[in-house]
Amino acid sequence: MLRAAGASGASAAGVASAAQAHDDKARDHSASTTEHSPGAPATFAAESSRPTGARNNRPTSARESAHDFADEAEAPQRRRDRREAEAASADEAPRARRHSSRVGEAFPSLVGWTSLSTLLPGIGLLRTRFRPLGFILLGGFVLTFLVALVYVLIKGPIRAFGTVVSSPTMLTFLAIVLAVIGVIWILVIVISHFGLRKGHRYTSWQNKLAGVLVVSLALIIGIPFGVGSVYSRVQGDTVSSLFGDSTGHSKSAEDLWADKPYINVFLMGRDNGDDREGTRPDTMLVASIDTKTGNTALISVPRNLAFPIFPEGSELEKAWPDGFRPTGQPSVDLINSVWQWGEENKDKIGDTHGLEPGMFTTMQAVEGSLGLNLDYWAAVDMAGFEDVVDAIGGVKIDVERPIPMGGGKSMSGVANEVYGWVDPGPQTLKGKDALWYVRSREGSDNYDRMCRQQRMIKTTLDQIDPRELATAYPKLANSATQNIATSIPQNEVPAFIELAVAMQKGDVTTVQINNDVTPTYDPDFDVLHKWILGEVKGASDGEETAKPTNKPTTDEEKDTAEEAPSEESPSEEASAEDQPAEEEGGEPTETTKPGEPNAEGKCYPKGFKPGDDFPGYPGPGAGDEG
Repeated sequence: MLRAAGASGASAAGVASAAQAHDDKARDHSASTTEHSPGAPATFAAESSRPTGARNNRPTSARESAHDFADEAEAPQRRRDRREAEAASADEAPRARRHSSRVGEAFPSLVGWTSLSTLLPGIGLLRTRFRPLGFILLGGFVLTFLVALVYVLIKGPIRAFGTVVSSPTMLTFLAIVLAVIGVIWILVIVISHFGLRKGHRYTSWQNKLAGVLVVSLALIIGIPFGVGSVYSRVQGDTVSSLFGDSTGHSKSAEDLWADKPYINVFLMGRDNGDDREGTRPDTMLVASIDTKTGNTALISVPRNLAFPIFPEGSELEKAWPDGFRPTGQPSVDLINSVWQWGEENKDKIGDTHGLEPGMFTTMQAVEGSLGLNLDYWAAVDMAGFEDVVDAIGGVKIDVERPIPMGGGKSMSGVANEVYGWVDPGPQTLKGKDALWYVRSREGSDNYDRMCRQQRMIKTTLDQIDPRELATAYPKLANSATQNIATSIPQNEVPAFIELAVAMQKGDVTTVQINNDVTPTYDPDFDVLHKWILGEVKGASDGEETAKPTNKPTTDEEKDTAEEAPSEESPSEEASAEDQPAEEEGGEPTETTKPGEPNAEGKCYPKGFKPGDDFPGYPGPGAGDEG
């Protein structure tokens, strides 16, 4: 009993001693905590500062003592947890400092990554919380670029471009795709910018510059994609309206014309003037193009070529076995009169294969008279010619003499007034002046006029600037659908684009049919056919000038020319043009044949010498007020 009581007393003393030791440690800990944490609650500090005796006077039960023992046992764990928390805070400190940097310190990085998003869509998102989306967009961009690159490498750049721009379906799809890509790309730039701004502070002027940057980058992306979308749509409509329906799959020039060393394209300028009934050909040319080299013979067909013949075995050849002779007069039965006759006698021309009767009849006359099969044709109204010249910014040319605007005679024989002039000298001719340069007949002749037309075509081909064409393309496309017609089918446009590039690199030889070849008022078509074939072959071989393959006009033919009608007519002009112009001393002033340019590439009518005064010209600056 005593032993139990003694043991019990000893236990109580032990408990009291342990409680006292725990209180001492707690007091030391509280003092330490207060020292390190000035912001500790006042009540806790007050409790810690109480005298030991006062604290010891609190009643202490066995349960409280046991709880104190448990707290003391957990103290090491709490200290470890505190040390780990302090270490974690130390790790977070640099990151916190990085996101809360000094004002404006991250501005260069913001500008750089936002700008990179303009070059590579999605790359700016890689530094934001939209990182997965950035990888998807960047990967899609790279994949699309590689697919397009492989397509261009396989087909070749010219053919790939031609295939796209000649397909209305692909162009419509491209217009939609470009618009969608443009919008998405702009959104990516904006999202990347705001994502990169997060966690940083910027000065007011930096915020303003950042706004200007985003707007500028959006325009850099939006304008090209928007223009590309519009142009694709315009091109699709133009191809559908201008070119014929596809006749099969598109082919390269090499494949399409594998068995044709040359193709012959009939080019006609149509005059639908107010004083004309219907349409009459104003300019007729045949471009015979070498399909391998692009070298071209540009053959001018004289408007005053009399008694034209038609292809053997055709309905028109049966109607006119001796040539086109409605009146039997060489001044009336001309090749440019065939159009009107065809329009008025549709029942005599046979199947036109979908062409206008006038166009079909005229092409048949050109085929039969020149001995060439016409593979394609294109017709341009005069308004279309003006638009083309304006679209390329005008044509730089040295005008050799004053060119009258107006003049000549109407269909009723009444003289037309000259209302203006194209001044001589180096200049850039815009649409209206360029048109009169090629069509003016006042004080001139047909051969000089054809020479000017060929000179203008060659000069224009040399000066075409794709950038200027691109700028004016919508207007030009709209004009083309209204003023240009052609037989080229849509699926052959890529081949013609390849051929056009080859033509720019090749040589263009001008070919004039004049009286040194055969009298235009009574032509020998066998001689003409042989000569034309020689010219085409010579141009294909790259000869700089045409070389006739037949003998010049004989004295007998010249005598016949003198017996031709004396009234003003194209045949009269032709008969006079086979004699060289002479100066007062009797020496010839030109060594060129009628209709051929001189050594400087300029064209002059018979009897006109450089520096001579031109009849009626009021002087420089007259413009269209003459």
